[in-house]
Amino acid sequence: MPPQSHRSNQGQRPPPGYLPVPPLQQRLQCHVAAEIVSAFFGIAARDILSPRRARADIAHARHTAIYLAHVAFQLPLVFVAKGFGRDRTSVAYALQRIEDERDDPEFDRLLTRMEQLSRACRQLTLPGEQGEGF
Repeated sequence: MPPQSHRSNQGQRPPPGYLPVPPLQQRLQCHVAAEIVSAFFGIAARDILSPRRARADIAHARHTAIYLAHVAFQLPLVFVAKGFGRDRTSVAYALQRIEDERDDPEFDRLLTRMEQLSRACRQLTLPGEQGEGF
């Protein structure tokens, strides 16, 4: 069997439990992630979603929302990048920053709460997920 290339996802199957999400819903899920972070951090969602560079606190909130969109809403990097008006490498950088910050127990607890809320929102919005019909 030839070694697998890490450069391309072509021909690979999506992860178990992955459901394709229409583009409008992908954008909506990115906005929901931004609203959740807005509620926890006290930073306006419009600032989190802004395509412009921002102060450190806004950038941190944006990175957190990007993390939620990818991890809790299970959106691929390319879709998260489109939803936040960023490129894929910027999204990958944001994910790494938030993963590194999880070493702080207080931030990890906060992020876990946001992930739980995000997953609940995802379950309510996707057909075939638990909670359908609410």
